[in-house]
Amino acid sequence: MPNYYKRIPGSRTYRNFAAETLENALKEIRNKSLSYRKASDKYGIPISTLSRKKNNLNVKPHGGQTALTSTEENVIVETILFASDWGYSFEREDVKTLVKSYLDRAGRKLKIFQDNKPGDEWYSRFLDRYSDVLKPRLSENIKRSRAAVSRTIINEYFNNLELSLENVPPENIINYDETNFIDDPGRTKVLVRKKTKHADSVMDSTKSATSVMFAVDASGVMLPPYVVYKSLQMWEPWTLGGPKGCRYNRSHSGWFDQSIFEEWFQTIIIPHCRRLVGIKVIIGDNLASHISVNIVKLCKQHDIKFIFLPPNSTHLTQPLDVCCFRPMKIAWRRVLKMHKLKKKGPLTKDVFSKILKATLDKLKISQSDNIKSGFKATGIYPIDRDKVLIKLPGDPDSSSASSIIPQVLHDLFKETRFGSNDGPAKKCKRKRFNIEPGRSVTEANMFHEGEDLGLDTELNNEEELNPNTELNPNETELNTISEKNYETEENYETEENGETVIININNLKVDDFVKVKFETIRSNFEEYMGQITEIEEENILCRFLRKSQSMRGCYSFPFIIDEAYVTLDQVVKKLKVLTERRGNFKFE
Repeated sequence: MPNYYKRIPGSRTYRNFAAETLENALKEIRNKSLSYRKASDKYGIPISTLSRKKNNLNVKPHGGQTALTSTEENVIVETILFASDWGYSFEREDVKTLVKSYLDRAGRKLKIFQDNKPGDEWYSRFLDRYSDVLKPRLSENIKRSRAAVSRTIINEYFNNLELSLENVPPENIINYDETNFIDDPGRTKVLVRKKTKHADSVMDSTKSATSVMFAVDASGVMLPPYVVYKSLQMWEPWTLGGPKGCRYNRSHSGWFDQSIFEEWFQTIIIPHCRRLVGIKVIIGDNLASHISVNIVKLCKQHDIKFIFLPPNSTHLTQPLDVCCFRPMKIAWRRVLKMHKLKKKGPLTKDVFSKILKATLDKLKISQSDNIKSGFKATGIYPIDRDKVLIKLPGDPDSSSASSIIPQVLHDLFKETRFGSNDGPAKKCKRKRFNIEPGRSVTEANMFHEGEDLGLDTELNNEEELNPNTELNPNETELNTISEKNYETEENYETEENGETVIININNLKVDDFVKVKFETIRSNFEEYMGQITEIEEENILCRFLRKSQSMRGCYSFPFIIDEAYVTLDQVVKKLKVLTERRGNFKFE
């Protein structure tokens, strides 16, 4: 194994000449202008060096030799890089075990290694030799669902995104996301006694967190934040001293539910979009509470395209996640620490808005650059899919290590990351909107992209890309559908006043209570109680109840609204309310 030596003054020097000088000396020797000795005297290069370079002799480098050849070490480096690209990075012990496994399989026994396993000294010098391609880093764990995001999914997303963002200026491209600010300044390195095992720092902290919604545009502008406290009531001190234009709300869980998201959309996004000219694009994740009929209608009224990111890909495609939230959280911990050094106790809601303002003020200098970098790193503006694709593992057939790494290793990493194609597909309990990532949302998407309404599929695909497209050209077709004869369909029966009644759209009306069935994985179907809030053609919007915790045998509406569209064939029967007391319903 090579060692590092300190040169003693006056000792022999190695290679104290330039490469150009060596090349000139060899040129004169080949032309027979000078002999080896005269060339050595003229250029100051040893005769042995000139002879070795002229005859291309393969001489080992000076000093101790490496345990493995350069070819073998290059194979190990390629293996480490390939595993890292697929999200299975090697640790120190993994590299040692890899070398031991290679030597054992090759039938070689190296005395310099104990039981053919390298030590820490070999590992450190191995990293030094390949410091240009290998670098130790702290790894971040991601879920398998995030790791399963493939190049195919990203390419399909950008195919749709390129159409949706065509001719849209950067100030009209808005990304939104929510994050939590916790009451914990985090850990820092401190100086303690040498033998101290646990370094303590006296500072109050809790596990409480407050949700804040942020929105930014591709020109580097941040819209006013929106804060949601965990509380049933709202008090004036909680809203004082916060960022300019910030709005405040509260919920039982402290999270953004559908009603709060709609309120944020109407009070933050819509006023901002009214000041913009042309088509506006809103980009965000596909959380169920972030989309509703009211949101889609507002988007259509104000010329807004609502675009979903691919599922489980926000760590790659969300500008706020990629470049904005990390520096924001670092600034938050610093400001929070300074506050806790002055004031004892946990972070209170009346102080939160002030600390949030101080955090954003601390980022004012670099905030615009961070936002622009986020849109650039995610390939949204300027549009560039390679910014995201370069972060994903490449095609095994085109990998530079494919000639070195066995195909078994390719298949192992691919199956572990993306899963096997065999086996039953997962069933989804609830129906979700079938909207491709990168495409904008229109009102037609809420009804299975017009399939239930009998609209032309090609027309709906065009409307997804242009929210201004009128839905009225098919009025005659819609009128024909509304007069559809339900007698030809299956009859659903229920009992009213002792008589059997056939259920159809004409028998149901708003505020009726019904029992609805949903297909599930564990059984054929499960039944739920709900109240009809809206009827549109064959689609029925129901608000569902849950078993009451205060009154046995009764049902009540949950605090968080639980709504879903159902079809007529899912309605089992109409329900008759026997008693209603303090929001608790008892049915016949």
